Amino acid sequence: MSDTPLLDAWRRAAGARRRPMQVPGHKMRYASGGAGWAADLVGDTVRDDVPLQGGVDDNAYSHRYLERAEALWARAIGADHSRFLVGGSSQGNITALATVGDQDVPIAIDRTSHRSTQAGLVLIGARPVWIYPRLHPEFHLPVGVEPSALQQVAAGVNGFFATSPSYVGTLSDVHALASVSQARGEPLIIDQAWGAHLDFLPGGGAIRAGADFVVTSVHKALLGYSQTATVSMRDGQIPRSTLDRWVDLTTTTSPSGTLMATIDATRAAMERDGAARLALLIEVVAEARRRLARVPGLVVLDDANAGCRVDPMKLTLILPGTGADGSVLGEALWQMGHGPESADHDTLVLTVTVADEPEWVLEFADVMAALIESHRDEPRPPAPLDVWRVEPDVVLTPREAFLRERRRIPMREAIGQVSAEQFCPYPPGVPLLAPGERVTRESIDAIRAASRVCRVAYCSDPSLETILVVDA
Repeated sequence: MSDTPLLDAWRRAAGARRRPMQVPGHKMRYASGGAGWAADLVGDTVRDDVPLQGGVDDNAYSHRYLERAEALWARAIGADHSRFLVGGSSQGNITALATVGDQDVPIAIDRTSHRSTQAGLVLIGARPVWIYPRLHPEFHLPVGVEPSALQQVAAGVNGFFATSPSYVGTLSDVHALASVSQARGEPLIIDQAWGAHLDFLPGGGAIRAGADFVVTSVHKALLGYSQTATVSMRDGQIPRSTLDRWVDLTTTTSPSGTLMATIDATRAAMERDGAARLALLIEVVAEARRRLARVPGLVVLDDANAGCRVDPMKLTLILPGTGADGSVLGEALWQMGHGPESADHDTLVLTVTVADEPEWVLEFADVMAALIESHRDEPRPPAPLDVWRVEPDVVLTPREAFLRERRRIPMREAIGQVSAEQFCPYPPGVPLLAPGERVTRESIDAIRAASRVCRVAYCSDPSLETILVVDA
């Protein structure tokens, strides 16, 4: 049996020079430099696009290339069952929540989770019971969900949902969280979108640590095409057919064989020599942290100063002691062609992956150190980012608020009303205000403050002058 069944099938299809009488509309005429109509405009953009159905496999999927590739991924990470996704980890979060959720049934969710969890709640109608990560006392960043947060949730929830790694790279103790959830008989979902590489490190990722469901973005930390992700599960708590049903409900009926083949290729690469590549780059990131830590006033997040494990492939820089403005530094990095993962006044988040050359990571560390020095100013106290501190007043479930009649009013008049929409600073993609939550003076101030340093997404009025509220 092939070690890369989906990748091999994709290669055969891409080179077959077929003349299909079915979709896609570009008919795969532009593969391998083919000169079709309007090739000067669209040729490069669709050159590698091969559909799964009627391309990589036949219309009935009779060769089971995808099924075999998914089984190989599951085996590689220690799962019993995996599904490939082309809707990103957003689709994975929605399907995982839907698998364990139900109408008006409570689910305990880490409030610093991605906005896609709100989408899942709207679709299934579950009632969120918010749990909160521990915040670092000095840096005010999330440093992991504690087992005690799960223990304090009243009995009867349909499951626990937590994010690890966090956006800034801090890691929860998933093994400890799994012990609590197993003792209570309630499934544990981990959004490991930022940590697909963790599955290929010694000890493994969240599945091997005991989580029941894990969502990973293959495109974020590994080598998958943009939008590629996986959702994986361990047997026991929920039948795998339930997950399959929700994946099939939320996916496109025209999946890209090209995108999914990159997941198969990535898994094969990681099994071949990914452990050695990760070990090399982890050492290089550690050296980059040491170089950057020599910059006076700069804090580089690591296991020692965070008080928890930190993703060994993440560079998170805490800037107040240098006086430099992270937003200004972020713009300078963009101009240099080195766009950061995120930048706010106090923090820069920089992602290293297996695709980065070790020498470049060290070169970048020196560039970053010089850039901070060139923007040095008077040290200042840290200013906590509001998204990490939100404790909402939940009036309605997200689904109830989403489906109710709504009206638009000026934002300044909305205090006390119930929001019918979401205000989500991007990055990090964590909502400040979500459907069903009461609008407060604090939430309005936080939204306006966020708009000065990043895009506030998914609201209906980009000017933030008005808001849609539930019409009582």
